Amino acid sequence: MKIENHKIARLVLTSRLFDKKGNFRQSAIDKGMNAFLSQTHKKKHFEFLVMAGGALFGIWPDNLVNGYSIENLEGKHFKRFLDAGTDVLSYFLEEAFKNSFNKLKDTVDYLTIGVDIHNPENYQHVELVGLADLKEDDIFWTGKFYPTESQKKDLVKIKELKSHFFTINNQNVVILGCHDLNVYNPRGQANANPDSWKRKVADDFKKQCAKFKPDIILHHPHSTDTPNIWNLAWKTIEKELPSVKHYASGIFYPKEFDPRGSLDKVLEKTKKGDVEDFILL
Repeated sequence: MKIENHKIARLVLTSRLFDKKGNFRQSAIDKGMNAFLSQTHKKKHFEFLVMAGGALFGIWPDNLVNGYSIENLEGKHFKRFLDAGTDVLSYFLEEAFKNSFNKLKDTVDYLTIGVDIHNPENYQHVELVGLADLKEDDIFWTGKFYPTESQKKDLVKIKELKSHFFTINNQNVVILGCHDLNVYNPRGQANANPDSWKRKVADDFKKQCAKFKPDIILHHPHSTDTPNIWNLAWKTIEKELPSVKHYASGIFYPKEFDPRGSLDKVLEKTKKGDVEDFILL
């Protein structure tokens, strides 16, 4: 039987990968992953498998808990967070696919997923996005650079904007964290002070993105209960970046919290091109 080749698969979450005590929900993950592979292995192949932002949680380095400013953490200490992200993502791949990793590698080239790391003593946190090359057993990192207003004093941002740009299989791919997509939201940009740091970094990123001419954009929000959250930004991208043929937001749909829109609408309005959805939990 001929295997169908596709660009993007989304593993859609409707419950957290961890329980209320922070324990990995192994039995639920096994069931979901096995269902995904039973539908796809030796039937379909995907270049990218996309999951939501904050789907995994890393451990904040012990010796960085107290006495460090955001600027200091963003500078010489940032690699420590990347190492913590690698630890948890490697563990996830080993545990979630412990009986089927070879099947996963046959089915998918790259996995993208969000990893959050929180300081246990204050509100400092990092929101990473990992790109796992499943064939080469390698992990690359980027993360949120564009905080919400409430995060400006507490988010440890990734400073290197070039970390969002990848050339994969002769395609230009952009990987975004949660709020990063809103650099393309014209309402937010219209209200931003032209001399503010946020406006300058948004303009810088958009300039780099236009020069890069992406073919694919993969976005990793934490929670999406209505398509209206991201709809305007995606529509702006369609106008400003005509090179983009495929895009997808990784979806965690919080069904237990009275979502404002239907899951069908959320999925419909957060993708373009060759994207197939698989509900994991």
